[in-house]
Amino acid sequence: MKEKGRMTQDTRKNIRADRALAIVTLCGAAIVPLPAMAGTLFGGASFAGGGERSEYAGVTGNWLPVPFLTQKLVVSDYHYKYGSNGTTVSVNGQSAEAALGVQKGWKTGWVEATAGARYRYNRVSPEGADNRADGGEWGLALTVLGQQEFAQHWAVNGIASYNIGPKAYWARGRILYKIFGDAWAGAEVIKHGDPFYHSTQGGLVLTGISLGRTVKLGFYGGVKKTGGQPRAFYGGLEISKAF
Repeated sequence: MKEKGRMTQDTRKNIRADRALAIVTLCGAAIVPLPAMAGTLFGGASFAGGGERSEYAGVTGNWLPVPFLTQKLVVSDYHYKYGSNGTTVSVNGQSAEAALGVQKGWKTGWVEATAGARYRYNRVSPEGADNRADGGEWGLALTVLGQQEFAQHWAVNGIASYNIGPKAYWARGRILYKIFGDAWAGAEVIKHGDPFYHSTQGGLVLTGISLGRTVKLGFYGGVKKTGGQPRAFYGGLEISKAF
């Protein structure tokens, strides 16, 4: 909702809660202490067959006196596998990102775009299996995310990120139906990878479950197919807290 060309406080709170749930499955971080100003803490974990997993947490908000400007700090820890020339490549790594962006909200939706520096450090095994993904690398992360409600109880939610440097991408689309309170249920499709690793996921999601006034919880799960690997189940949870 707009008021004299600016978002109201309630609209800002809703945007922060919704976008945090969209961000948490993209990247993660150990929670960073910041002054008690308007923002959202978010985190979660995911897992898949073959021992793949990721853990993440972070913080996003507006701490500068500039309308519509947002800041984001995130880090993550992860493990995944893929096939390359008949060899199963295993990657353990961590990443960190600091980004600035702009956001815009209206009565039935919101959109946000950010750009920032992202650093990743991977340890690949067996040794020498894929030197292109091994070690540390900086990149410029470009991210766009948003949500639009329609037909009273329906919404589409999307997020897409591209990391210039490693040439890594991550994109997710969700179709959601409001089932009670602030909770939404629906389906999702996720694609992510880089020039040598590609994965597609699809499944069901239940998100926006209220735990008190400021905490939101979500769950998701489905089937994942990674190049050179058999199909496997994936699942996870996402949580955010506005402050």
